[in-house]
Amino acid sequence: MRVECLALPLANQLAQEYQQQNASALQFFAHNPYHIQSYQDRLEYLRGRSYSHREQLAEGLYTFNQKIGNHQEALQRIEALKHPDTYVVIGGQQAGVLTGPLYTIHKAVHLIQTAKKLSNELHAEVVPVFWIAGEDHDIDEIDHVYWLTDRETRLHKERMKLDKKGRVSASSLPLDEEACRLFLDSFFHGQTETGETREIRELLMQTAASSQNVAEWFGRLMASLFGKHGLIFVESSQPFVRELERPVFERVIEKNEQVSDLLLKAADRIATAGYPLQLQVEEHQANLFLYEGQDRLLLERHGDRFVNRRASYTREELLKLAADHPERLSTNVVSRGLMQEHLFPTLAFIGGPGEISYWAYYREVFELFNMQMPIVLPRMSVTLVEGAQQRLLEGLDLPLEQVLSGFADWKRDWEARQEPHPLQEQFAATREQLLAMYQPLVDEVVRLDGGLRGLAEKNTRMLLEQVTFLEDRLVRSLQQQDDVEHVRIKRIEASLLPDGGLQERKLCFFPYANKYGLSLVDRLVEAPFAHDGTHQLFFV
Repeated sequence: MRVECLALPLANQLAQEYQQQNASALQFFAHNPYHIQSYQDRLEYLRGRSYSHREQLAEGLYTFNQKIGNHQEALQRIEALKHPDTYVVIGGQQAGVLTGPLYTIHKAVHLIQTAKKLSNELHAEVVPVFWIAGEDHDIDEIDHVYWLTDRETRLHKERMKLDKKGRVSASSLPLDEEACRLFLDSFFHGQTETGETREIRELLMQTAASSQNVAEWFGRLMASLFGKHGLIFVESSQPFVRELERPVFERVIEKNEQVSDLLLKAADRIATAGYPLQLQVEEHQANLFLYEGQDRLLLERHGDRFVNRRASYTREELLKLAADHPERLSTNVVSRGLMQEHLFPTLAFIGGPGEISYWAYYREVFELFNMQMPIVLPRMSVTLVEGAQQRLLEGLDLPLEQVLSGFADWKRDWEARQEPHPLQEQFAATREQLLAMYQPLVDEVVRLDGGLRGLAEKNTRMLLEQVTFLEDRLVRSLQQQDDVEHVRIKRIEASLLPDGGLQERKLCFFPYANKYGLSLVDRLVEAPFAHDGTHQLFFV
């Protein structure tokens, strides 16, 4: 099993410097995520806290995980959560169809590996928990997947038709049988039939048929992939979760102004340190959502009232609603972390670059609620490298590191070295001749009517652009038909750097499973990945 590491820059400056353990970024967090002492200190802190709801939490998790068909190994880990010396590493993701982009898979692998590593190092029971963000109502972010087509030279996007009326959450969005069938038909039509296809098809169809909504389908798929490795799942809209969250809902409502004030001050400190602000913070935000029927609507605070687009509540009314109907309240990106800390004895939270930049705002908010921010561990980033891609890279004498960190420059230099097609010289000569013939006419038009100068010059540019357009189409056509080298480069670009970004942010897991089998998950879980902030190359 071959794994290599690369130091790749992140677009997110704060997350980049946090991974590099720079003091300017670490100051916004409670712990250095790469020091074992941080985990020992955090463990001692957790041992001093009481989680009186452990039994109720474990029972709710057991019922939910049984419902989604999770493995006995995961159910045993849930039983362990009843014991006072059991802790968690936790991370989560939106409930994307077919599990969404590859980084969802990578995050689950990272959770499992980290829990095992910390159990050994700290001599304590540490279990992995995956938080399904089932209340997300931005359905356009989760209703599609990407895969490669046209000899793996082009990125294809397939969107599943979902009934997205209003601001309904993924956990309330029914999984339409016909829409699901059409979506899966399109998916398998875009895949090459292999010895693994039948098993993949059965898994996707059976889990879909057993699921009532999009979030449940996601949970069933993830449980089928990772349950035997002990990964526990929690879904944010489950009634037992809301019941346990009630005290924090009440405190967020009571301390609402203080939370907003601390977030604004944190934003000032982050900006002063020279980092771009990733989280939009406003004085009137309430950091909660409220369900009005099926719609999850953002709450704002104006004076002593909490309002959304449909209704207005006094603080007392909202507190009573939290006490009597906590299922109507829902967290936002700020309050979710508080809920997670309240629910679980969390050693570490595993998050991506965007999540890290959000959590930089929260340290003082945790302290306001008499909590300590958990260790924020950067999510492992992985690129899957197939044998065919390795051979293409070798043929072009192109290092993989160059593809992932400077491919645009390499490609531009490569194109500059290519011999022009003979017709390109003819196109250039034609442009010169056309300009020589047309310019005297333009000059005469301008002499007769100076007001037509702009129109005449625009007309000239349009004529020349039409010649260039035809030239570009010809070059592309020749490249597609005859130039093997261009096709190779397109395959490398599409598979390793789709849309100019990392593979894990676009491509879906199941086309890889269709090639290499579902056991690919087991190989990833067992791979010797480094959890040090470097980018991991997994050679399939």
